[in-house]
Amino acid sequence: MAVLGLDRSGAGSFLPEALPPSRWMRIRAALGTACLVLAFALLSVRLAQLQLVEHERYAALAAQQQVVGRAIGARRGDVRDSAGHLLATSVRSWSVYADPQGVSNPEATAVKLAAVLGLDRRQVYSKLGRPGRFVWVKRQAGDDEVGFLRRLGLEGVHFRPDWKRSHPHGSVAAQVVGLTDVDDQGLSGVELSLEQLLGPKTGWEFVACDAGRRVIRGAGDSPVTAPRDGYDVTLTIDAFVQNVAQEELAKAVQKHAPEAAWAVVLDTRTCAVLAMANWPEFDPEDRTDISGSRNRIITDSFEFGSVMKPFTVAAALEAGAVTPATTIFCHRGAWKVGRRTVHDAHEYDTLTVSDIVVRSSNIGAAQIGMRCGVESLHHRLRLFGLGEPTGVDLPGEAGGILRPASRWTTYSVVSVSFGQEMATTPLSVARAYCTFANGGMLYTPQLVQKVTDSTTGEVLYELNGPAEGRCVVSAETAAQIMEMLRGVVDSGTGKGARLEEYPVAGKTGTAELARPDGRGYLAGKYLSSFAGIAPADEPAVCVLVSMKAPSKNGYYGGTVAAPACARIIERTLRYMGVPPRAPERRVAAQDT
Repeated sequence: MAVLGLDRSGAGSFLPEALPPSRWMRIRAALGTACLVLAFALLSVRLAQLQLVEHERYAALAAQQQVVGRAIGARRGDVRDSAGHLLATSVRSWSVYADPQGVSNPEATAVKLAAVLGLDRRQVYSKLGRPGRFVWVKRQAGDDEVGFLRRLGLEGVHFRPDWKRSHPHGSVAAQVVGLTDVDDQGLSGVELSLEQLLGPKTGWEFVACDAGRRVIRGAGDSPVTAPRDGYDVTLTIDAFVQNVAQEELAKAVQKHAPEAAWAVVLDTRTCAVLAMANWPEFDPEDRTDISGSRNRIITDSFEFGSVMKPFTVAAALEAGAVTPATTIFCHRGAWKVGRRTVHDAHEYDTLTVSDIVVRSSNIGAAQIGMRCGVESLHHRLRLFGLGEPTGVDLPGEAGGILRPASRWTTYSVVSVSFGQEMATTPLSVARAYCTFANGGMLYTPQLVQKVTDSTTGEVLYELNGPAEGRCVVSAETAAQIMEMLRGVVDSGTGKGARLEEYPVAGKTGTAELARPDGRGYLAGKYLSSFAGIAPADEPAVCVLVSMKAPSKNGYYGGTVAAPACARIIERTLRYMGVPPRAPERRVAAQDT
């Protein structure tokens, strides 16, 4: 039994009574040594396990904590018009982000951020309360905003250089250029279709950081994947011609109040797109309303009515079914075909094929289509590219409707002959009209003139003449149709397109608008169009103007669309430096 003893100093001792002090000290020392040896042995085993067995795992974890991968942003390529004017470019901006764990007072910080950045305080506060180490506060903030926040010195709030898309010419060709999202990715227009060219290649760098994930400057070299700026794209669009088309279209809209309107201008020799104007317009700098951002010239298909008659006549001429001088009885304005009656706007007796085009006779066009035959007519319309996409470098292009000949009804050849029962896009119509102007060749519309490396200036692609095309009609047939189209303007339904300085060829169209469900037509709603080519003796441009459901001051294509088309042609030819020449005048006929 152990007893409590007192040493000379009076201190207590727990030594067993049977053991002398010296021996007890030796036992305690041995036990302590054994514990130390065991501890060091265990530590050695653990160190060996960490360094030999689990080395790679823990090295990877350390790298994740000590090294941060950061994207190195690059600049998106510019979009320019054919004269080099900037249509879309990227300018420096800032993105504001926060580390929620680094924000000591989320409520006060949210109030200040919301006030400076124009944000909702509750939404900012909600973001600052999220788990994790990163939340976006605002993308593409301005220099003034970021400068003010820097002076406030808010804890946990950081800034990253960014890019913002800018449009120096505002709404000019806005539907063609298109939009990008907040991450600088294309959403529409050439911004989307040419994303592989315009889009930059993001680089990466790896930097050392401390336990608080703060970058340690001068911590040594780190592997870098170099960024690459996007390529610059020059379009065939000419900002001056585009502005002319938009201005004249806006004037016509103000006068006739349509639901929508558009104008497309093509170079007849190459089928290069010089302008695409849409109304309603939209401002690409104002993202609150992008309802007008759709490019109806390629996305919407319509029955164009009498604008399509020259294609029927061209098909019949190629088939040898008629000549320009062939005469056809037009039944004095009403012709019964089975249970259907075809009407003309005016009563005509006997007309030549040329006069049928000039006076826009539905009855005459229907009989020409019947003489051509179902298979031949369908084949030729397909050759003109009607009812299929044109292949232009824009997203969302519609193909239109041209059913197989095997699905045509008894009345299909009659309807198709004067522009019903088939639908196509405005661009497709303008493209097909270019075949009459260039001797019978159909080309893919060209929109990209040049692609340039923005860093080196190297030209990677350049448009040299038209893309490979196909012969649709003979040069003789094309010339015969052009002569008929000149007659339309000189003495027929297109007198509203006459110009004092240039001879114009073209065709009017006043088509009933189809019901959305495809069952019949909307009462009193029309698509009013005019397709013009000028100068008629040496064609340079083809212009198509259309107005959907005009509600004031007339609705005939010759009244509504032809004058606007003429003004676009005149201003464009003057700008191009085309010498004026007085057009020949012919005997006027009734306007429809």
